[in-house]
Amino acid sequence: MTVTVSPRCGPLWYRQIDRLLDGTAILFQTLAEALLAIMLFANLTNIVLRNAGQDTLLWVQPATQMLMVWCVFLAFFVMYRRHLDIVLTLVIERFGQTGLKLSRALTAVAGLIVVGVLVAEAPQIVARQRGNMEVIGLTRHWLSIPLIASSLMLCIHFVSDLIGLAAGWHKADEAVGDAEATQW
Repeated sequence: MTVTVSPRCGPLWYRQIDRLLDGTAILFQTLAEALLAIMLFANLTNIVLRNAGQDTLLWVQPATQMLMVWCVFLAFFVMYRRHLDIVLTLVIERFGQTGLKLSRALTAVAGLIVVGVLVAEAPQIVARQRGNMEVIGLTRHWLSIPLIASSLMLCIHFVSDLIGLAAGWHKADEAVGDAEATQW
């Protein structure tokens, strides 16, 4: 796994937040990959059992659905942290460095609004999710935990991004590019 980390400057506290966010992205990606491996193994086991004429494992289908939700929500933070989101570079590059910085700032503000609402509403979201998931027995609020964790990390990411842009500690054009995108 290769992580492209752009050179950053700024005060120590800023660099420490940046390292924390990068470390969290690595952790979230590793968790998502581990969950994917568990899903693949459980489903492969179910297919082998079915083809051998044995009873299938009833918990595999609902567990796979839950783990897929977790994978997507964990990857939510990783994709934005590594700048693998959709960018209209063809249009934005026409405006030069100012356009790149402005688009990055607008993206951070819009993202902060969206994930800020999710984080602010997290207690109510969890409180509304009652009951257990069939067969696997976990309470429904466990489906939201990775989304809330990713949203919280994205709030920190977007605030850090805005501070870095305003203070000049960021390069505005540090998008990762296609090389890492193909790894996903």
